[in-house]
Amino acid sequence: MNENPQGPVMSIERDDVNAYAFWTRDTVRFSDIDRYRHINNVATATYCETGRVEFAEALWPGSTAGDGEGWVIVRLTVSYLAQAHYPGHVEIGTRVERVGKTSCCVAQGLFKDGVCFATSEAVLVWIGRGGQATPFPAALETQLRAEAALPRLTAPRRESDI
Repeated sequence: MNENPQGPVMSIERDDVNAYAFWTRDTVRFSDIDRYRHINNVATATYCETGRVEFAEALWPGSTAGDGEGWVIVRLTVSYLAQAHYPGHVEIGTRVERVGKTSCCVAQGLFKDGVCFATSEAVLVWIGRGGQATPFPAALETQLRAEAALPRLTAPRRESDI
């Protein structure tokens, strides 16, 4: 986070470790790699899911349980920036970038051994009991907009791993 006279400013670059306040850690499993010991695309999407679900639950508990209102993902875009290998851990930074009436964009950076090896953008839609897109509850919309302006929802990251 940078300091300026108007207050703190978060980096907007997805590959910048300082762009995230919320962190999730996952283990690189042997099944996550290809024959060259590279973390494969399926594992990368799973790491994104792990971070996204933990973030959603911290933001609005119960929202991923599948009962009643909650989140569905309608798009996931992943950019691969570097090779990452087995073994070790992946640190997943997650933040809200944009908020609409029924959907939001969640950005993520995936870091291993100090390197951002992938970034992602997910579009999440809030659905009602009937399975259709519905406006966010007012309190959730307020939280999402606050997180998009300046992330406050935090989870500790292990400095030594990034």
